[in-house]
Amino acid sequence: MNTKKRSLRMPTTNVLARGGHSITISFGSELDTAELILDTGSSTLVVTQEAYESKVDKELQATTFAQCIRYGMGGWYGPVVKTGVDMICHDGKMILDDAHVAIATEFSEGSFAKADGILGLAFHSLNDGHCLQEYLLEQKIEPSVTYPWSATQIESQPIKEFKSFLKGKPKEDIKPYFTRLEEMGISPNKFAFMAHRSSIHHAEPNLPDEVLKQDPLNQGMFILGGGEEDYDLYEGEFIKLKVIDDVYYNVRLMKVKVDGFEAFDVPKLKGKELERHHSNAFIDTGASYIVLDNVVFEYIMQCLESIKPAFKAILEPFHTFEYKEEGVPMEKVNLDEWPDIEFIFQASDSVDAEEVSLMCHAHDYWQVNSPTHGEVCFKFASQLPGWPDQSILGLPLMSGYYTIFARFVGELGEIKIAKAKSANTNKS
Repeated sequence: MNTKKRSLRMPTTNVLARGGHSITISFGSELDTAELILDTGSSTLVVTQEAYESKVDKELQATTFAQCIRYGMGGWYGPVVKTGVDMICHDGKMILDDAHVAIATEFSEGSFAKADGILGLAFHSLNDGHCLQEYLLEQKIEPSVTYPWSATQIESQPIKEFKSFLKGKPKEDIKPYFTRLEEMGISPNKFAFMAHRSSIHHAEPNLPDEVLKQDPLNQGMFILGGGEEDYDLYEGEFIKLKVIDDVYYNVRLMKVKVDGFEAFDVPKLKGKELERHHSNAFIDTGASYIVLDNVVFEYIMQCLESIKPAFKAILEPFHTFEYKEEGVPMEKVNLDEWPDIEFIFQASDSVDAEEVSLMCHAHDYWQVNSPTHGEVCFKFASQLPGWPDQSILGLPLMSGYYTIFARFVGELGEIKIAKAKSANTNKS
């Protein structure tokens, strides 16, 4: 075990995950590399069996657990194993020898886009595993472990049906990867994230992925164990958001204000919704949109559509969200005509102020040259079907900022945000 806590800078790309950011991680004795999406909205470390060749991994330890996760877009299931997970980059590496890794044996199309899995960075309450030992013993399967999956004789089935199969099976919290890193003394209990955009920037038509990855606007940085000491990555003072609960990185969104209009008071969750979901918003690096509670979305759309008559027609395609980026011709959207939108939050207990605010600029909620060259994409979306009255505050709100998830502060931590430094801040 490495007992010296340190930080590690890892470059990210948004090319493989529809605007979400991914990093390269290696698995097992053969150091199979995989591109995993950074996601503070989930807790599971999952990789596809195509990227991680578990059959030749000499470090692999089978377990009795299986996991099944459903997202807003897609889902997966498969066995949980233990193996070595290495964060490797040009300035060093960070190794956890016996990390829990879920292998996505079955997953729905689009669950990982072009990436190979997800690195969940949220807390343990989102990382349930189901023990199948008793079930496997009943089926006279020895050893009674879930790997290799084919030996369990569990038939391939839709994710929803497998989720139902797991009901009633013993459930246990599996410690997430980042939590283990901190507990083993390998990394400080914080990480930082910086991104320029929330959509892939297409500087020219029909560019291959390898060329898109070289575009600075499609790059970012993930600093495992990093924070305020990384002075070269940010400037100015940090604002500090209070983390309300450690299910997600839950925050209290108090108001939203479109420049030139009265602020809108965002409703609090009440009753059972508050008990289940803990706050009216959370910060999510795995979301390439800002997905708003319906009443907040309608406030923003009504304000924008009242600025100029032409804006209503421009925004018409974006009143509904079909889980994919849609664009309009760039010549229709003059970014100078579109207002800043302010998001006002409950401040951390570590500061004197009661409220702090983040500005979402027009070039952040309108992403130029996306989804194709010459188009522009709107990055606000309305509440997902079946979703609570809770906003998912994704990458458009974090673009251009340096964000620290400081889990060590107080009981639940805080989120610190400052303006990012960049050699190339041109968003077009």
